[in-house]
Amino acid sequence: MLRVLRLELRKAFHNWLFLITLGIAGVIALWSGISVILAYYYDLKMMALRAEVLNAAVNPGHSVITLFNKWIGQDYIAMATSLFYTLLPILAVLPYAWSYFSERKSGYVKLIVTRTHRNTYFLSKYAATFVSGALVITVPMALNFMLVSAFIPASPPDVYYDMYYTMPMDAMGSAFFYEHPYLFILFRFCLAALFAGLIAVSVIALSFFVRNRFAVLLSPFLALIVINYFSGMLSQYTNRVEISPIKFIHGGNLGVPKLWVALLYATVLFLVSFVITMWKGRKTDVF
Repeated sequence: MLRVLRLELRKAFHNWLFLITLGIAGVIALWSGISVILAYYYDLKMMALRAEVLNAAVNPGHSVITLFNKWIGQDYIAMATSLFYTLLPILAVLPYAWSYFSERKSGYVKLIVTRTHRNTYFLSKYAATFVSGALVITVPMALNFMLVSAFIPASPPDVYYDMYYTMPMDAMGSAFFYEHPYLFILFRFCLAALFAGLIAVSVIALSFFVRNRFAVLLSPFLALIVINYFSGMLSQYTNRVEISPIKFIHGGNLGVPKLWVALLYATVLFLVSFVITMWKGRKTDVF
């Protein structure tokens, strides 16, 4: 099992699509960071100008603009941030989710299943695909966090400035955000990694039913875009609960993210993708 898993991980991380996708995601994340840093210093400049013109002290509002609401996991203003999360379903699947589809088409699967148990192959494929999808999203997020933290102070969030955080008290993780903001950041990383990985492995399950490579890769993206489009219209029937994963895995939600919604999505995605992958993997004739 470990030998096959190491082989799958090596294939996942030593291919040009992983490196290109990681580079694209990294550029978007750095773009987001640079945008919020420039906006922060522009605000400081305007604040100093107002103080000079008024000849009076101006409330700097340190908690309004802080690391905790300006890094990519919580920012909701920068265009690059919206682009990053909108493209997340595509970025997550490009590094390695296509591998089973390609290996079955090329006949490589026939060589593998004659040398190891099918369960071993598909478990390793599932794990490597999940990790590749998670890393291609969380590594750029980490780069963004380090960049933003170097320029914007980590002033503790103040509940009285909640309108600047779009973090109502009944939202998912709000207690951590206000009381333990670094734990909330860790939560954001885990949430993004979980959904990126699950989106990636869902492509393996789709590969058993869909014969077109582009359709396989684009299906998760199109499904989540449709959910995202209708989430606003459905919010009036769901008591403003946010149902779009593209929205609730980062900040700036008009709806209210709920932990039970995220867990429900994660559970369904895992069960469907894992059960189909293992069941069809054992039953499908590859010869």
